[in-house]
Amino acid sequence: MKKIDLDTWPRAEHFKFFLPFSQPYFNVVIDLDVKLLFEYAKSQQLSFTASYLYCLQEAVARYAPIRYRIVDNKPVEVTGITLSTVFLRSDESFRFVPLETQNSLLEYCEHYTQQKHTFLDKPLLNPSFIEGADKITQMYISILPWFKFSGFKHAEHTPIASGIPKVVFGQYQKVQGTLPVSIEVHHALMDGLHISQFIDVFNQVVAEICA
Repeated sequence: MKKIDLDTWPRAEHFKFFLPFSQPYFNVVIDLDVKLLFEYAKSQQLSFTASYLYCLQEAVARYAPIRYRIVDNKPVEVTGITLSTVFLRSDESFRFVPLETQNSLLEYCEHYTQQKHTFLDKPLLNPSFIEGADKITQMYISILPWFKFSGFKHAEHTPIASGIPKVVFGQYQKVQGTLPVSIEVHHALMDGLHISQFIDVFNQVVAEICA
């Protein structure tokens, strides 16, 4: 964890402005152009879901602002992000499946399969989930493969003061080659420009894989 110097950070005033907001999060919904990634995954007989999650995790590792968090009302940068990802069981209930960074797409697909096999058979509030629930080195990921959406709002219990982002993927649109995604971030840490830059990094990862 690295502290961000408020004396030199260009967004220091914005951080202080948005920090006390009762609802400081904002989200945008966009359509990602992932046709090449879908076709690549299909040609290599890889999971498309695992493939775009790998691209997301790589983009997170490369783009620092998406890894900014709030600790003791101060901004920090973290590394080693875990994707706390929601997957459906055969009984139509869901489980949280943690996904860690891997060295390659192939290794990630294997990790993805193993983690699902392990965690889908556990209770919802298993010891691993409870132990990691408050860690700031994670992002919350949901996958809704049944429909396309153009807006999204999360259920809320208590404010997540740490600034952990939430990402939701929708149904892949084969004709258009697009994937709807909602990205929710803390406004004290990021602006719309930063989401745009993060998407650019995601697209660059996709381009490298499909080259």
